[in-house]
Amino acid sequence: MQIKGLHKNIYNLYQSTRTQEYLEKYKEPHRNKIEKWQKLKSEGVSDKVCSEIVGISRASYFRSKKALDDLNKGIAPPFKRPKRINRPKWGEAEKQLILSVRRANPTYGKAKIAVILKRDHKANISESTVGRILKVLKEKGLLTKSLSAVRVKRKRNFKSGHAKPWTFKKYSEMKMGERVQIDHMTVPINGIYVKHFKAWERKSKYIYANVYSHAKSSSAKKFLLDFVKGAPFKIHSIQVDGGSEFMAEFEEACAELGLELFVLPPRRPDYNGGVERGNRIFREEFYSRNNLLEDSIGGIRAELKKEVFKYNSYRPHFGLNGMTPLEYIKNCS
Repeated sequence: MQIKGLHKNIYNLYQSTRTQEYLEKYKEPHRNKIEKWQKLKSEGVSDKVCSEIVGISRASYFRSKKALDDLNKGIAPPFKRPKRINRPKWGEAEKQLILSVRRANPTYGKAKIAVILKRDHKANISESTVGRILKVLKEKGLLTKSLSAVRVKRKRNFKSGHAKPWTFKKYSEMKMGERVQIDHMTVPINGIYVKHFKAWERKSKYIYANVYSHAKSSSAKKFLLDFVKGAPFKIHSIQVDGGSEFMAEFEEACAELGLELFVLPPRRPDYNGGVERGNRIFREEFYSRNNLLEDSIGGIRAELKKEVFKYNSYRPHFGLNGMTPLEYIKNCS
């Protein structure tokens, strides 16, 4: 037997034994309105002006006054729950039908299921009703979340960590090594998947990249340490998206190195436009090469190192008036 509530006498007993402290919270809003109204009336203010100042009508004033009198006598306010509650118009047959269709098609949502029910089973059940039944089935553990459903990403806690939200700053006010953009992408190559991490410096267009087998915070930390160690300029701050690989160990490493860490707002890859453009360059000029036959992380890493050196020291950059990133850095030093 499933007990969904207590006996009504229990609720009646609770109603009659409410403490004065509990009733006090109901008195406060009524008391404030009444005191303001009566104070204005004692000064000769008309009811119309009182209504405008207090923000309630004359009828509402008397209703509040009566409610306060009842509360002072110990009469509790009535429950706001409606006496009549709408019951679902669907039964066990509809529930089992929707359950069978959904289990046969685990990625289908309420819209597709509603069409299938009407087309194949002659069951005219609305899309919203299908959604409510699916919700009940999930709560009972009879269904799991669809593989195609949108996954809720874990939000970063800025209060307890080193990272802070991204804020706008003019490009002209930035110095070299400030707000270096870091990102990662997954690339399929020769039967394996590699996690390609990249850092891009906005003034010199300098790029540093490396590949790993996993996009974990430990991989991001190792990438950061190697980048800081080999960069031909001083790094002042980093900006990343809200990915989990840039939390935990990566954030701790930034704090230990004294680097400010800025996290972009959700769904704004355009704020990381430089490193995103770099991802496209390496997809087109490196990973799509026909002569790239390496099928191990170590082999791809060695070839990538050569490509990064070519980008920084050989490939002209029109954003630098035809200079390479290393030539620009040399001229600025």
